[in-house]
Amino acid sequence: MQATAARPLDPAQIRALGVLLVAAQLPLVVHLPIWVAAFGLFVAGLRFALLRRDGRLLRTRPARIPSWALALFAVAIALALRKSYGYFVGRDPCVAFLFVLAGIKFLEIRTARDGTLLACLAMFVALTPFFYSQSLLGGLAMLPAIVAAGVALEALARREPGAADPSMRSAWTRSASLIAQGLPIAAGLFLVFPRLATPLWGLPADHAAQSGLSDRMAPGSISELSLSDAVAFRVTFDGPPPRPADRYWRGPVLSLFNGREWRALPPRPGGSLARGDRPVRYAVTLEPDDHRWLFALDLPSSLPVADSGSVASSGPVASLARDLQLVTRAPLTRPLRYVQESILGTRHPVASADELRIDARMPPGNPRAVTFAQALRREHPGDRDYIATVLRWFRDQPFHYTLQPPLLEDHPVDAFLFDTRRGFCEHFASAFVVLLRAAGIPARVVTGYQGGEINPRGGYMIVRQSDAHAWAEAVVDGQWQRFDPTAVVAPSRIERGLYGSVPASDPVPLFARGDSGWINNVQLALDAINYRWRRNVIEFDHDRQRTLWRNWGLDGFPAWQAAAVAMAAVLAWAGAVFAAFAVKRRRGERTVRLWNALCRRLARAGLPRPAWEGPIAYASRAAKRWPQFAIAFGAIGDAYAMLRFGPVSDDERSALVATLARAIEVLPSPAALRATAHT
Repeated sequence: MQATAARPLDPAQIRALGVLLVAAQLPLVVHLPIWVAAFGLFVAGLRFALLRRDGRLLRTRPARIPSWALALFAVAIALALRKSYGYFVGRDPCVAFLFVLAGIKFLEIRTARDGTLLACLAMFVALTPFFYSQSLLGGLAMLPAIVAAGVALEALARREPGAADPSMRSAWTRSASLIAQGLPIAAGLFLVFPRLATPLWGLPADHAAQSGLSDRMAPGSISELSLSDAVAFRVTFDGPPPRPADRYWRGPVLSLFNGREWRALPPRPGGSLARGDRPVRYAVTLEPDDHRWLFALDLPSSLPVADSGSVASSGPVASLARDLQLVTRAPLTRPLRYVQESILGTRHPVASADELRIDARMPPGNPRAVTFAQALRREHPGDRDYIATVLRWFRDQPFHYTLQPPLLEDHPVDAFLFDTRRGFCEHFASAFVVLLRAAGIPARVVTGYQGGEINPRGGYMIVRQSDAHAWAEAVVDGQWQRFDPTAVVAPSRIERGLYGSVPASDPVPLFARGDSGWINNVQLALDAINYRWRRNVIEFDHDRQRTLWRNWGLDGFPAWQAAAVAMAAVLAWAGAVFAAFAVKRRRGERTVRLWNALCRRLARAGLPRPAWEGPIAYASRAAKRWPQFAIAFGAIGDAYAMLRFGPVSDDERSALVATLARAIEVLPSPAALRATAHT
């Protein structure tokens, strides 16, 4: 065993391992910094540079890097990653560290033991892209690495370096064939093998990988988020979707203001569900963002429950806070699909007197805004009249809605209202709430998403990060009421989305544009395919499996009967595969038997075949010895060469075997051949 592990690798084995490593690395490069991806691939490519084009090693046994040098190099890489990411213990830097170290291991491999270890590392590298996305495209990108793993393991299994070295094409064909044979068994087990109600393990949250809305809002925060066309969540409605003006997806509510930045209060339970006659029922598939809040149309009339493909059987996955935020117990680290109901409305009751005291605090800083609000309040003492006047002022003054607002230093509300007058939704919502609080009206900022694009190919709505939005709520006549100053300045933002409301020079994300043409159509088609993949494969959990069994009528059978049926199906498929191999082996064995019999006959006739001589060359030499049988020898050499080395169909194989057999039958006995030999 030790001798086998210590034997050196030949060029073909190193090349197969290198192909496996590169196939495992390539799907991961899109998730890594450029320097990490370039360095890892460079180290892997450097090992290929040590191989001559004729297949011989430039250095058969490269000097092993000392352990202390490897340790120092690993520490240097770790420090570089720490500086690049700002931290080291987390998903992203650890994956990058593994990416680089796998390349270094490939650079120093010499023995079969090193090759086996590298194959294991490469397969783990191939799994890491699923830490970021479980899309169908990600699954397809992993297939080359899986097939390459079979090729590399076959190369490592050769006991003698260079002996019986198969062609790379045949090795890839065999590996792909083995995977294809196992796919039906894997699919059957995926459908019928009992699935756990909860995952066995989960990836620790990566604090630098958070995306989406935050519980803080400063000038520029949402406009920066809106530059991304990444999907925030997808929605399927039981009926027709609401009109664009009603698509306010409620998220974090911000009540604390320090003069520049808004923050949310800790969630306080006790919110009241909305009541109405015509609730809108829908299911949300939310992408993981490492936050605790869910999104619902204003106003939520039920608590969200996990969707299992049928009537949800588990309890609520979130609670309702006093400010109508839907809050989960733990941050969301994997996709969640939940069923929700909402009453489309703009007013809801005040939860408590404490809530009013906090949301009525005089805003600090921004003295010009406070002075302006107090002067305007003296002219309009009624709350509704004052709010209407402020909204008219926003409409009449030369405010501009843009994704590229100027930088605001001290007193950002003052600078926005009276100097720049250029901003995004967070500027308008923040300034509006400050003007209301300065006038003694309780108000707060609500963040979330507004809008959504209907995907006609999937029948669902896509809400992107570019749909991020901020609006305001104020207490009028004892109830909270929604006000959106952005809709006053840029009403097209509500009806047509981001692209229809900002200047043409603003950097709108590609898939948030309304004129992206065929590119957007292709993206929507791919999104629909990926959505079905996630619904039917990634989210195929215990509840959905039980629903499938009920639809198939399997839930009425005892567990042992279902297991027996599954085992019978697996054995039937395995038997069919083995039978196909047996038929193919028998055909191959007959071909070899015929050829070996011919070689023995010619050897007894005085023309032995060296081990290195190919069938066509041997048949040509026999034709020169016995020219009267040249046609038969030509047919024998061509037929056997095609059967052994050429791609042939089943029909062609049968015809060639018959040709080979008939041509051999034409030849006389060894004694007769010796008597008629041409010298």
